This record gives sequence, C-alpha cells and structure tokens, in this order.
Amino acid sequence: MSAAKVRGAAKAGGAAKASGAAKASGAAPGAAAPPDRLARCRALLDRLRLDAVVVSAVADVRYLSGFRGEDATLVVGRDDALIVTDSRFVEQVHEEVLGFELVRRDGVDLLADTAAAVRERMGGGRTLGYQAAAVSHASYRALRRAHDGRLRDVGSRVTRLRVVKEAAEVEAVRHAAAIVDLALAVVVGEGLVGRTEAEVAWRLLEEYHDRGAEGESFPAIVAAGEHGAQAHAVPGRRRIKAGDLVVIDTGARVDGYCSDVTRTFAAGRVSRAHRRIYDVVLEAQLAGVAAVRAGAHGRDDVDAAARAVIAAAGHGERFGHGTGHGVGLEIHEAPSLGRTVGDVLGAGMVCTVEPGIYIEGDAGVRIEDTVLVTATGCERLTLYPKELQVVS
Repeated sequence: MSAAKVRGAAKAGGAAKASGAAKASGAAPGAAAPPDRLARCRALLDRLRLDAVVVSAVADVRYLSGFRGEDATLVVGRDDALIVTDSRFVEQVHEEVLGFELVRRDGVDLLADTAAAVRERMGGGRTLGYQAAAVSHASYRALRRAHDGRLRDVGSRVTRLRVVKEAAEVEAVRHAAAIVDLALAVVVGEGLVGRTEAEVAWRLLEEYHDRGAEGESFPAIVAAGEHGAQAHAVPGRRRIKAGDLVVIDTGARVDGYCSDVTRTFAAGRVSRAHRRIYDVVLEAQLAGVAAVRAGAHGRDDVDAAARAVIAAAGHGERFGHGTGHGVGLEIHEAPSLGRTVGDVLGAGMVCTVEPGIYIEGDAGVRIEDTVLVTATGCERLTLYPKELQVVS
C-alpha cells in the first residue's frame, strides 16, 4: 500500500467516531474501550523509548479499542491512534471503536500495511515496538522489509496492561461464572451414568447459549474413569460407567470474558481409594484458595500451599501442572500460579486455583475455582459446591 493510498483510505474510512453501539458507555466490556487504556499504553512508549507500538495480539486489540473482529492491528503513538484492517471489518470498526482512526488496507500482509501507515503518518526512521509472540516469522519479515526504522519486541508489556481488571470486566467474569454454575447444575442433574463424555460436553454448550453466553471459554473437558488421568482429555464416545470419577472442566464467555471451573463427580458409588484422593485434592484446593491475596506470590505461596497438601499425601508426582492461571479476555493469561513460574498477585486480578491428582490407567481428580484477588484474600466467582457429589 502506498503512502497516498494509506492516507486516502484513512480519509475514506474517517476517524472511528461511530454511532450506535460504540456510543454506549465505555465502561461496558463489549462496547468501546475506556480511554484510559489508551493512555496507559501510551505511557509505555517513554518507558520503552519507542515512537509507537504496533498491537497485533487479538485480545490486546480488543482491550485497547473495543474491536471484536480479527485481522486488525493498532498503532499507538504519542499523538496517533490507528486501527488498520480491510474491507470486511470497516463497518464493524465504525460500530465498535472510538478514539482510533481507521486505515483501510488493501495489501497482502497486514503488518506491512501497518508499517506503511506508520511511515505515512509519522515519517521514517521511527523506533517501532511490536509483539513478537503474536507475529509469524513471515509477517515479521514483511514488517522488517516495510518499516523504515528500528523494531523492538515489547514482549508481554502491552498484554500485561490487562492483568488488573476493571469493575466492568469483573462483572463480565462474574456473569460468565454464574452461567457455568447454573449449567452444571442442569446438565449434571440430568444424570451421568450411560451418557457419553461428548454428550455431556455438548449439553453444557447448549445451556451456555440458552443462558445468554457467547459460547465456551474453551472446549469443555469431560473425562470419565481412566480418561480422567489426562489433564486435558478430549471428550469422546466413551460411556460413563457406574463407579467412575468424572472430571468436568468448562467455562462460559460473556462480553468476551471467560470463566473457568472444574468439578469432579462420582458416577454412582466410587471406591474408598477414590474418595480419599478426592478429599486430598479438595484440601489442597482450599489451601490454595486460602493463600490467594494481594501481595502473595503465585508460585511461592499459592502453588506451594496446594502442592504441599498433595505431596504430604504421597501424590506429589501425580500433580504435574501448575496450580492456576489468570483469566480474562483469554482463558490463560497473567498472572501465573505455576510450580516453576509465578507472579506477585495484586488486588483486581482474576485467576484460577486448580490442583489435581492423576493416576495413569485409573482415574483423575481436579477441583478448580475462578477467584478475584482482594487486599485481604479472594472472592470466589465460581460457586458450584465442591463436596463430592454422587450422581446416578
């Protein structure tokens, strides 16, 4: 795209001062993004010694601009704020975005077109930040060829602007969590024995749609018996048998925001050994939740508290994943609550606590809540009961 075409397209599209949905309050997560988010992104420029930053990670584009589509980049400079996309999304930009000027692209590579827009608006020789983790090697090469200046990877710095949630974001997660609680009650209440894992997963998705969710946060995990020993099992045609432990890990999405919950159910009477494993995981999960508060460390405090309970019961090697992760516009985001990597928690962060025990060829147990970090502890957002529920 030539510089003239960039400017011409921008004039044709006009500044994204849209009517209708975008004129709704910026506090709503599904509408135009609050303007302070753009200001916080601009504050990164001085700290990182950049003239502008290109934002291409889909969740970050939505967070900063309110745009819910795909194939768009943002350019955030000290004086400029551009959204670059193609003809498929022009009307959507007008409906959803405030505070960014639209640049309609017609090239074959979005990042190359974005570099052309930077050169046209700001001139050459600029130091431009970009998100390497969200860019393919081919797109990086196109960006490097098209940009007249220096390029610097900003790592996760733009993404981490999302880590502390605003009140409207928390309410969206809370709403998504409430939908999951209700859906689990309905679907599990219909019984488990004799149904396939895939049937249960599909029914959950139906309930989410019926209750107003956009859809799933991620494809549901429904894993019975020995299949439950796979932490990320894919639901299949296996029929749930009496005596199985059944792991259900699922979440709904509302206004783009995710919830995440895991419960393990008893399909009829289960063995004493399986009940003991369940009790250990429940104790570990409660210990992890109790350790969550502003100032706590995801690895050294929360993960360590949950892991210590499981290790003391002799199952340390059977808990191979981290205790939790952040939740928001993505199902896995900062902060980290891992066994090797963790972040210091702050009030307003939303994360999960989800220890588990997995016995190969036998069974698995995992219990998970989504929680809101507060100054003195945390608030559970997923409220489905955690005592072992026996379901016929």
